[in-house]
Amino acid sequence: MRETTIKSVSDGVRLDGDVEGTPWSEANRIDVDQFNWHRDGPKPSLTARILYDDDALYLQFHVEDHNISSLVTDLNGPTYRDSSVELFADPNPNEDSRYFNFEANCCGYFKLAWQEKGWQERDIGRDLVSASVAERVRVETSIEGPTREPRDDDEGWWLAAALPFSVLRSLTGIDIDPDSDTVWRGNVYRSGVPSDEQKATWNPMPTQVPAYHSPTYFGRFTFD
Repeated sequence: MRETTIKSVSDGVRLDGDVEGTPWSEANRIDVDQFNWHRDGPKPSLTARILYDDDALYLQFHVEDHNISSLVTDLNGPTYRDSSVELFADPNPNEDSRYFNFEANCCGYFKLAWQEKGWQERDIGRDLVSASVAERVRVETSIEGPTREPRDDDEGWWLAAALPFSVLRSLTGIDIDPDSDTVWRGNVYRSGVPSDEQKATWNPMPTQVPAYHSPTYFGRFTFD
């Protein structure tokens, strides 16, 4: 099982793609490099960084992408079909297997859900964030929207987001206020790629087919 430490910040975090000279440089780099269903072809890179303060969880992704595509513009729509990134996190791993899913496409449209264990879409019981609560989530990206068609010169994109703990408390109904030594379980994913062979995860998933909704294969997030 992979582990990483989520570091705290006190001076705020800008939602952009810069790393050097910013708080993001203090975050541990998370390499999403487990191509569990790969046989041949390219392995596009994805790196993520996570920080937190008293108010929010901050995410930053850098994505290698030579086929940048995005069509979904609805809140809680099927953004996994677009060029997208995903974070699953179980903030209460010792008591249940429910976890929240933040899934954002390259244009910044996202799904935020609180859901139950179950790897097939039809098996998942989930509560979706409401539009009024979702307004408090901030997302910035390098790709201008609202939609995006692939271009010959596509190389990649970045996305940064702030998930307020007040939003996560409203969605989950549990007290989410991590502090030093808090441990979550979770995983980071690459989706919306041309084939399953290019799908990647941070923590390995030894499943025969892509099965992102598998808390059994979550890694460990420890807060400093």
